[in-house]
Amino acid sequence: MRLSFRLSKRDLVSLHKQVSRRLTIIAKANSKLFVANCVAWIPMGIACATYFAMYRKYPDISHDLNVVLAVIAVSGISLWASVAYKQRIYREAILAENGWFLTEQTFEAQPECLSIENHTVRASYRWTAFIDCAEDETNLYLFIDNAQALILPKAAVGSDERLAQIRSWSQIETKEHQ
Repeated sequence: MRLSFRLSKRDLVSLHKQVSRRLTIIAKANSKLFVANCVAWIPMGIACATYFAMYRKYPDISHDLNVVLAVIAVSGISLWASVAYKQRIYREAILAENGWFLTEQTFEAQPECLSIENHTVRASYRWTAFIDCAEDETNLYLFIDNAQALILPKAAVGSDERLAQIRSWSQIETKEHQ
Protein backbone atom coordinates (compact mmCIF):
# COMPACT_ATOMS: atom_id res chain seq x y z
CA MET A 1 0.00 0.00 0.00
CA ARG A 2 1.26 3.45 -0.92
CA LEU A 3 0.68 6.47 1.33
CA SER A 4 1.46 10.13 0.62
CA PHE A 5 1.16 12.88 3.18
CA ARG A 6 2.69 15.98 4.75
CA LEU A 7 3.51 16.19 8.42
CA SER A 8 3.04 19.39 10.41
CA LYS A 9 4.71 21.04 13.38
CA ARG A 10 1.86 19.66 15.50
CA ASP A 11 3.00 16.15 14.52
CA LEU A 12 6.46 16.94 15.89
CA VAL A 13 4.93 18.12 19.18
CA SER A 14 2.90 14.89 19.32
CA LEU A 15 6.04 12.86 18.64
CA HIS A 16 7.85 14.66 21.48
CA LYS A 17 5.00 13.72 23.84
CA GLN A 18 5.20 10.08 22.74
CA VAL A 19 8.99 10.06 23.15
CA SER A 20 8.71 11.62 26.60
CA ARG A 21 6.22 8.95 27.69
CA ARG A 22 8.39 6.21 26.21
CA LEU A 23 11.59 7.44 27.85
CA THR A 24 9.83 7.82 31.21
CA ILE A 25 8.75 4.17 31.01
CA ILE A 26 12.13 2.89 29.77
CA ALA A 27 14.10 4.81 32.40
CA LYS A 28 11.61 3.83 35.10
CA ALA A 29 11.65 7.54 35.79
CA ASN A 30 8.36 7.97 37.65
CA SER A 31 9.85 6.98 41.01
CA LYS A 32 13.14 8.73 40.23
CA LEU A 33 11.31 11.93 39.34
CA PHE A 34 9.24 11.65 42.51
CA VAL A 35 12.41 11.48 44.61
CA ALA A 36 13.96 14.39 42.68
CA ASN A 37 10.81 16.45 43.21
CA CYS A 38 10.83 15.66 46.92
CA VAL A 39 14.46 16.72 47.17
CA ALA A 40 13.58 20.00 45.49
CA TRP A 41 10.22 20.74 47.14
CA ILE A 42 10.86 19.73 50.76
CA PRO A 43 13.40 22.55 51.30
CA MET A 44 10.93 24.89 49.59
CA GLY A 45 8.25 23.79 52.05
CA ILE A 46 10.61 24.35 54.98
CA ALA A 47 11.46 27.83 53.64
CA CYS A 48 7.74 28.68 53.36
CA ALA A 49 7.04 27.42 56.88
CA THR A 50 9.97 29.49 58.19
CA TYR A 51 8.70 32.55 56.32
CA PHE A 52 5.23 32.29 57.83
CA ALA A 53 6.69 31.63 61.31
CA MET A 54 8.72 34.83 60.98
CA TYR A 55 5.58 36.64 59.81
CA ARG A 56 3.80 35.66 63.05
CA LYS A 57 6.79 36.13 65.33
CA TYR A 58 7.79 39.57 64.00
CA PRO A 59 4.59 41.42 63.01
CA ASP A 60 6.47 44.73 63.00
CA ILE A 61 8.40 43.69 59.83
CA SER A 62 5.32 42.31 58.03
CA HIS A 63 5.59 44.99 55.33
CA ASP A 64 9.18 43.95 54.55
CA LEU A 65 8.17 40.28 54.52
CA ASN A 66 5.30 41.09 52.13
CA VAL A 67 7.78 42.77 49.78
CA VAL A 68 10.06 39.72 49.92
CA LEU A 69 7.12 37.41 49.20
CA ALA A 70 5.99 39.57 46.27
CA VAL A 71 9.51 39.60 44.77
CA ILE A 72 9.80 35.82 45.14
CA ALA A 73 6.36 35.30 43.54
CA VAL A 74 7.12 37.62 40.61
CA SER A 75 10.51 35.94 40.15
CA GLY A 76 8.93 32.48 40.10
CA ILE A 77 6.28 33.51 37.60
CA SER A 78 8.89 35.25 35.43
CA LEU A 79 11.12 32.19 35.49
CA TRP A 80 8.26 29.91 34.46
CA ALA A 81 7.17 32.35 31.72
CA SER A 82 10.70 32.65 30.34
CA VAL A 83 11.05 28.86 30.09
CA ALA A 84 7.66 28.59 28.33
CA TYR A 85 8.58 31.45 25.98
CA LYS A 86 11.96 29.87 25.17
CA GLN A 87 10.26 26.56 24.34
CA ARG A 88 7.77 28.38 22.10
CA ILE A 89 10.57 30.16 20.22
CA TYR A 90 12.48 26.89 19.71
CA ARG A 91 9.34 25.02 18.65
CA GLU A 92 8.73 27.63 15.95
CA ALA A 93 12.32 27.40 14.66
CA ILE A 94 13.03 23.68 15.03
CA LEU A 95 11.79 22.66 11.58
CA ALA A 96 12.86 24.20 8.29
CA GLU A 97 10.01 24.73 5.84
CA ASN A 98 12.06 23.00 3.12
CA GLY A 99 13.45 20.28 5.41
CA TRP A 100 12.53 16.62 5.13
CA PHE A 101 9.98 16.58 7.96
CA LEU A 102 7.50 19.09 6.50
CA THR A 103 7.76 18.07 2.83
CA GLU A 104 5.56 15.62 0.95
CA GLN A 105 6.46 12.09 2.02
CA THR A 106 5.57 8.80 0.41
CA PHE A 107 5.54 5.57 2.37
CA GLU A 108 5.11 2.22 0.72
CA ALA A 109 4.13 -0.53 3.11
CA GLN A 110 4.71 -4.11 2.03
CA PRO A 111 4.75 -7.38 3.99
CA GLU A 112 8.58 -7.40 4.11
CA CYS A 113 9.42 -3.71 4.61
CA LEU A 114 8.36 -0.09 4.85
CA SER A 115 9.93 2.25 2.28
CA ILE A 116 10.07 6.03 2.63
CA GLU A 117 10.79 8.63 0.02
CA ASN A 118 10.71 12.41 -0.26
CA HIS A 119 12.77 15.03 -2.06
CA THR A 120 15.87 14.38 0.06
CA VAL A 121 15.54 10.86 1.46
CA ARG A 122 15.00 7.34 0.22
CA ALA A 123 15.07 4.63 2.87
CA SER A 124 13.73 1.18 3.47
CA TYR A 125 13.14 -0.45 6.86
CA ARG A 126 12.48 -4.11 7.47
CA TRP A 127 9.61 -4.49 9.88
CA THR A 128 12.05 -6.01 12.39
CA ALA A 129 13.81 -2.60 12.54
CA PHE A 130 10.92 -1.21 14.59
CA ILE A 131 11.41 -1.76 18.31
CA ASP A 132 8.15 -0.26 19.51
CA CYS A 133 4.92 1.18 18.25
CA ALA A 134 2.59 3.73 19.81
CA GLU A 135 -0.35 5.73 18.62
CA ASP A 136 -2.59 8.59 19.52
CA GLU A 137 -5.82 9.81 17.96
CA THR A 138 -4.09 11.12 14.80
CA ASN A 139 -0.82 9.22 14.24
CA LEU A 140 0.89 5.87 14.38
CA TYR A 141 4.50 6.07 15.65
CA LEU A 142 6.91 3.33 14.61
CA PHE A 143 9.98 3.61 16.84
CA ILE A 144 13.35 2.78 15.29
CA ASP A 145 15.18 3.80 18.46
CA ASN A 146 14.17 4.93 21.94
CA ALA A 147 13.64 8.54 20.87
CA GLN A 148 13.23 8.27 17.08
CA ALA A 149 10.13 7.20 15.23
CA LEU A 150 8.54 7.28 11.83
CA ILE A 151 5.19 9.01 11.91
CA LEU A 152 2.28 7.66 9.88
CA PRO A 153 -0.81 9.88 9.97
CA LYS A 154 -3.89 7.71 10.39
CA ALA A 155 -5.77 9.90 7.92
CA ALA A 156 -3.20 9.06 5.21
CA VAL A 157 -3.45 5.35 5.97
CA GLY A 158 -7.17 5.52 5.37
CA SER A 159 -9.25 2.63 6.58
CA ASP A 160 -9.03 0.72 9.84
CA GLU A 161 -8.28 -2.41 7.82
CA ARG A 162 -5.18 -0.83 6.27
CA LEU A 163 -4.06 0.40 9.71
CA ALA A 164 -4.56 -3.11 11.11
CA GLN A 165 -2.49 -4.49 8.22
CA ILE A 166 0.41 -2.14 9.07
CA ARG A 167 0.15 -3.10 12.73
CA SER A 168 0.27 -6.79 11.87
CA TRP A 169 3.29 -6.32 9.60
CA SER A 170 5.13 -4.43 12.34
CA GLN A 171 4.34 -7.30 14.74
CA ILE A 172 4.56 -4.90 17.66
CA GLU A 173 1.80 -4.34 20.16
CA THR A 174 0.64 -0.72 19.86
CA LYS A 175 0.14 1.41 22.93
CA GLU A 176 -2.74 3.87 22.86
CA HIS A 177 -1.78 7.22 24.44
CA GLN A 178 -4.54 9.78 24.34
